[in-house]
Amino acid sequence: MTRIAVIGGGWAGLAAAVEAVSLGAAVTLFEMAPTLGGRARSLEGSEPALDNGQHILIGAYTASLALMRRVGADPEADLLRMPLRLRYPDRETLTLPAGLPTLAFLRGVLGCAAWSWPDRMRFLMASSGWTMRGFRCDPALTVAELCARLPRAVRDDLIDPL
Repeated sequence: MTRIAVIGGGWAGLAAAVEAVSLGAAVTLFEMAPTLGGRARSLEGSEPALDNGQHILIGAYTASLALMRRVGADPEADLLRMPLRLRYPDRETLTLPAGLPTLAFLRGVLGCAAWSWPDRMRFLMASSGWTMRGFRCDPALTVAELCARLPRAVRDDLIDPL
């Protein structure tokens, strides 16, 4: 039997461990934190409780939900689904209202007072282009390359923290 060590119990490490076990390997998972989940766990002791992993479900939504179901979790019961709200210690930035996704995104970006009007418009134009391309791009592109033309404020608040 193949024996594998997985270092790190975040989403990537957990996914690797689950896949290796499904292929018949014996897996030992090493994690330094007392709780699995990596950056996708709640920030203990914060008031109100903050979800530190919201970006995971934005960036890898279908794969994350599939992994949850694969290990027996029920995303509909286990996840608290709320409209996106990006908060920082000194300010709030993008907040998406409830509603149809496209309209909520448009209303949220237009209402984001943390960004200048020209920055909001440039972000809407870029995101419209991504939408028209079906959110597909050259797989060799990095996130930094893909987002290089976004306004600095948008990259600082929305892209770089991810």
